[in-house]
Amino acid sequence: MKKIISVAFLFTIAIVISSCDGNKTTPNPEADSLRSVITSNIAEMDEMNLFLDAVNASMDSVVNIDGTILRTTGESPKSKKDQILDNIEAYKQILKRQHERLAALESKLKNSDALSQKMLKTIESLKKQIEEKDQAIEELVAELDKRNFDIQTLKANVETLNTHVAELSETNKAQEEALEAQTDAMNEAYYFIGNKSQLKEAGLLTGGSLFKKSKLDMKSVRDGVFTKIDIRKTKAFTIPGKNAQLLTQAPVGSYELTANADGSSTLTITDPAKFWSISNYLIVRY
Repeated sequence: MKKIISVAFLFTIAIVISSCDGNKTTPNPEADSLRSVITSNIAEMDEMNLFLDAVNASMDSVVNIDGTILRTTGESPKSKKDQILDNIEAYKQILKRQHERLAALESKLKNSDALSQKMLKTIESLKKQIEEKDQAIEELVAELDKRNFDIQTLKANVETLNTHVAELSETNKAQEEALEAQTDAMNEAYYFIGNKSQLKEAGLLTGGSLFKKSKLDMKSVRDGVFTKIDIRKTKAFTIPGKNAQLLTQAPVGSYELTANADGSSTLTITDPAKFWSISNYLIVRY
């Protein structure tokens, strides 16, 4: 474009100079005035050419920045979306400055005596390119907002799912705890091992006179007399004496009583389920 304008004005200058050369010795005010106009026009066109060069250079930068709008870095504390929005804002400022430059150049051309239709067409083309860039930016921002909405919706769904999972986990935990407590209760048993005096003191034996045999009585048992056990874990009891006797009922074949060399006895439960099927209380007398 600059070359077209320069050739046109060089041609004008050549005509003027040729006219002036025809009468070198005679002063020619009209020629002097024309020279002045030509010089002014040349200066003005040079200024517009330089201005247009600057616009073209800036447009090159606009085209080149297209590829950097979506460029993000993991080193930034901002999210990828925020980085892209920052890039878009910088791009919009560049386009705004281009609008202003083209408007200024268009104004100069319309007010110029040396109006160039080709240059005006070039400006219209550049303005159209910038408008397309503006539209592309609007679409990109809309797409980002849409994606953000989708991401937010997905996050909300995930959070709802996590809440349901957490609630289900709490429910399962409560059920497991309840089941465990129930299982523990089902496997609880109580025992007391003692001689005749200890059994009476504990309120487990009554009678025992010369004419009356002592018998088991659990109606007035005091709290804390029995020791609680887990029948899944406790399978044997050491009895500090010989001739141990079970006062509570237990199925035959579910246990063994053996005498030890040190004078003690051992009660071994061989079939826990069967042994504790009648009662979960065990009272042993030695």
